[in-house]
Amino acid sequence: MDEPSAGGPPAWMPASVGAAYRRGDSSDDDLLSGAAWQQFLASLGRAGEVMHSSRVPAALADQTAGYRHLLVLLALGIDEALRSSDPYQPRIEPANVDNVLKWGMDCPDAAYVGAGIRGDATYRVWGNRGTARYLGFQIMGGMASTANVVADDLDIAEDGTFEMILSATPQRGNWMGLSSGASSLVVRQFFYDWEHETPAQLSIECLDFDHGRSADGSTHDPPLSPAGVARQLVALGEHLEASLAFWIDIEEAGRAQGLNVFRMPVNRTDMGAAAESVTVWGSWQLNDGEALVIEVVPPRALYWSVSLGNYWWETIDYANHQSSLNGHQAVIDDDGVFRAVVSNHDPGVANWLDTAGQSCGPTIFRWVRAEDAPVPETRLVKFDQLNDVLPTGTARVDPNARRAAIAARRRGVQRRFPR
Repeated sequence: MDEPSAGGPPAWMPASVGAAYRRGDSSDDDLLSGAAWQQFLASLGRAGEVMHSSRVPAALADQTAGYRHLLVLLALGIDEALRSSDPYQPRIEPANVDNVLKWGMDCPDAAYVGAGIRGDATYRVWGNRGTARYLGFQIMGGMASTANVVADDLDIAEDGTFEMILSATPQRGNWMGLSSGASSLVVRQFFYDWEHETPAQLSIECLDFDHGRSADGSTHDPPLSPAGVARQLVALGEHLEASLAFWIDIEEAGRAQGLNVFRMPVNRTDMGAAAESVTVWGSWQLNDGEALVIEVVPPRALYWSVSLGNYWWETIDYANHQSSLNGHQAVIDDDGVFRAVVSNHDPGVANWLDTAGQSCGPTIFRWVRAEDAPVPETRLVKFDQLNDVLPTGTARVDPNARRAAIAARRRGVQRRFPR
């Protein structure tokens, strides 16, 4: 099992469930007596009670998404508990967050991969860069970012191959520094052209074995620990409650600053964001018959996008709904303005952002390596008055073009996430 860094991940992060195997107060008897299981069930009950509180929307679609979100949190936590990760025998593996298991407003253009690492080791990462629009490497110490490298800044051969050293001591060539608290390597790939860009092919190896391992780095895992499983059961319940509360707190804080408006740009490396990524957040809320018009002049950037989320901070199903757009997919009007319409019904506008029946949630613009981080302007209007407020040159699509666009999105997502 993955050994957590000092202090361990906070309970709202899925990684806290995996880290709990070696951390916590539960004993063998807590498992065998059923006490740990009862604690887990009690957490499930309290999480269910939240769904009936005044803190969450009462609309049927929002409630349905909320209960489904509880299943997502369980799935993420269970995955963390069952998949072992030895940082001295690391593997580059897909993250458990994908187009189905959504958490924390993941990027709809992304494929996240990574590996467990430690600051007292030296690693070699190698492979082929692929053609993803943005490929970023990040070293995490718990929930905080400690180092960032963008693939475009690396020395890469003409055929796309490269290698990079991760270590505490500086190295010649491609190198990322490891702090003493380093816990994971996170790799982000953001795709502009979902159907044609190719993902990076990456591998990792640990170059030293000064950690009680045998000469070939092999380990002999101890028998499954009853206390460890008990701790993970308890942690799974705690994660369910903590993550649910954390994102509701975030959403409430955003809504308190205003609805259907965007706030000032931020960079949250303290919460895992990449150093080169600046985000602009808003909280959207629409009643029946309303639409939100968003306008912004996109800056020159390596990558930019906008995406909608539901109240539970899941990105809205971006395979079957056009709930996100990136700099490749978006249509820019002749005056240089990106105009999008957020609504539940198709307005026939090219840059429609589909709420998929949800009534409220976050909206996020991502500006990566951008010359500026503009704050979009918004107008809340009646849906049937859109033609009166949109410029005559606003790009339009007919139903056939919309169906073709959604079909292309499905193909792109299936290509990125085979399962």
